[in-house]
Amino acid sequence: MPATDSAPDSPTLDPTPTWTKATVVLNRESGAVSSLGPETLVEDLKAEFLKNGITATVHLVKGSELEATLKQARDDDSDAVVVGGGDGTVAAAAALLAGGDKPLGVLPFGTFNIVARDLNIPLDWQEAVAALATASPTRMDLMEVNGGLYCCVCVLGFFPALKMAQPEHHGNWVVRTLQTCWLGLRSMATFPPLDLKLMLDGKEIHRRTRFALLANNDYEEMFGLIPKRKSINGGYFTIYVSNHRTNIGMTRALISWILGRFKQDKELTIFHTDELDIVVRRKGVIPVMVDGEVKKLTSPLKIRTRPQELCVLAPAETKENVEHEKAEP
Repeated sequence: MPATDSAPDSPTLDPTPTWTKATVVLNRESGAVSSLGPETLVEDLKAEFLKNGITATVHLVKGSELEATLKQARDDDSDAVVVGGGDGTVAAAAALLAGGDKPLGVLPFGTFNIVARDLNIPLDWQEAVAALATASPTRMDLMEVNGGLYCCVCVLGFFPALKMAQPEHHGNWVVRTLQTCWLGLRSMATFPPLDLKLMLDGKEIHRRTRFALLANNDYEEMFGLIPKRKSINGGYFTIYVSNHRTNIGMTRALISWILGRFKQDKELTIFHTDELDIVVRRKGVIPVMVDGEVKKLTSPLKIRTRPQELCVLAPAETKENVEHEKAEP
């Protein structure tokens, strides 16, 4: 599969906007939006976009109103749809804009902001507006899981089940990261393992695991709980399956992951493919985390790559990484 371990260059942004009219949809239930003051943020966003040469119409909506508002934004006469909220909000927008040519921009108003990080969008919202205003459209792969479309990642095992029983945390991503590590260390070695049958490239592969992760494309080995993807449109996804059996082994695995050395872990199996079925034995419905949201999905899980399905606004750095990835043998 095409891949690169090279570090991205610093972004060089064209100061001239390539688009001039945006529809901005803010999820007012996002923790960051709430903490900034939703009504004040609406006016500040309009002013910040205008300062960067973009006329923005901003809709502040509840989660229940999100889909209808996004559909209107998709079909209106704006040049781009810009969405602000968590990664679940971004995934909802991506699913509705999939297959079209109207680009999606992302404002980092979630906790982890996975898509924003993958697109090299600054995590300061004012810097993000400036970066989006000078970004040009490019295509991004989506991952289809049982018919639903997602941007980044799918997780099976102890963590989605554990997450269902925990209250939602809105706030600082460092706090959320520490909470996630603590919950993982406390529970991952005692959670009942899943018996998985992976239908991969015409073969059946059996694994007994407490944790499996599917990343849209692949991850760079870098420090942090959430590594950055190597590419946004490599045309494949990567499966990481834990084979760890003990508390010590699982703890070492978590440390290796955070330190960016997870591909050197001999108890971690890694596959690359563009199509996969996962049968979970003795399980009809299982909790699965997709793009930060926990859903109950039915086994077998059918995962497919949808190459270049979504048009996104990506700063120059992301576009350079995409072209470099395509050029790799």
